[in-house]
Amino acid sequence: MKLQSISNGRVYASRGRTVFSGPPGRLEPLSRLPNPLAGVSGLRYAVTTTPPWRSVVEWAVGAYQTTNVWPITESVLVATVRRQLFASHDGGRTWLHTHRLPPSSGVAGVLPTAVCAHRGAIYLGEYPLDDDATPRILRSVDAGRTWSPVLELPDVRHIHTICSDPYTGELWVTTGDRDPECYIGRLREGQLEPVGGGSQRWRAVALVFTPSAVLWGMDCVYSDRNPIFRLDRADINEESTRPTPGVDSRSPTAERSPSNCGGHPALDTSPSLTSVGVVPNSVYFGTTLTVDDTPWVVFSTAAETGGDSTAPNRDHTDEARTKSEHKTATVIAASARTEYTDWYELARFRTPTRLIKRVDPGGWVPTANTYVFLGADADHGLIINPFNTATDHGRLITVSPETIARVAESQSR
Repeated sequence: MKLQSISNGRVYASRGRTVFSGPPGRLEPLSRLPNPLAGVSGLRYAVTTTPPWRSVVEWAVGAYQTTNVWPITESVLVATVRRQLFASHDGGRTWLHTHRLPPSSGVAGVLPTAVCAHRGAIYLGEYPLDDDATPRILRSVDAGRTWSPVLELPDVRHIHTICSDPYTGELWVTTGDRDPECYIGRLREGQLEPVGGGSQRWRAVALVFTPSAVLWGMDCVYSDRNPIFRLDRADINEESTRPTPGVDSRSPTAERSPSNCGGHPALDTSPSLTSVGVVPNSVYFGTTLTVDDTPWVVFSTAAETGGDSTAPNRDHTDEARTKSEHKTATVIAASARTEYTDWYELARFRTPTRLIKRVDPGGWVPTANTYVFLGADADHGLIINPFNTATDHGRLITVSPETIARVAESQSR
């Protein structure tokens, strides 16, 4: 089971192409996402997304995610299965195939953080892996029935996140992966206006918003230290005059601007960041919740099995991944009382040992990463969902605010 989202008190999850919904302990199947393909493509799609064939593949290489589901409203849901994009307008009971993502898209199409509902529209950030592809931000104004590009980003590899700031209502975007491609910015008037970028410090998947700051953890697989940063809202330059990367796809006369994502101006004008913590692995997912009337931020790290094709030194990357600490995904939390500087470990999960590692010790065959998906709301507290782990794989583990307070107190002694 993969946790997808918590919305209006309901938990959404998936197993393969089957979508579930309900309270954490009583999830019921809603529907099965269809196979819109035919011939060899349809067979490949079925084998990689449907039991029992998928189970055989996972037995060898580990559990991998192919499906994302985003509840937009109580009746409208959007989903991806590999490159295929779907929409539902009856609460997830039936699905319409609406779009195909770029050919080199990741195994789940896009990242779970790359779709966001905003002011009556739905935004999606493409995640191509081909260096020659240009990622785009797509938008739907008809509940996911049709999609149109609103912005091309020729100077980045792919889009990690599109999310709405609940305190300002603005739409934020993160990109990667090489230093010149790493940006955190806001979508304003059809352009990506960078807040900062130009180094791995600005390579992020999840952004977490608080009334006074924006927090993220660095997503850099080849680094032994991934800092957690706090960007105070008071330090965000609201009158930026930096050139903004991207091409407004809505304009028929738009031309691609020269590459301006990686030059020194971006580094020189990036606001000051406060490092509030550090972890050995990439930080992927984050959420917020309230404990004893105090805001808390929760992050999870990923245990990534392969190297990074964008790393300056691939040999160093692969060697670093063999360390035991990099085979563990963790869940950590911090509160506003310490300005998010004291982090407490809530959970720890090790990567499983798979058959392919015994017959392919050199790592020529890719294996699945280990993730911990997160969700939180006032009704359920924090939900932790370890995925592709040696223990508790696929479980939805509920952690109450009281438990978080007790863990923090015990680790503070």
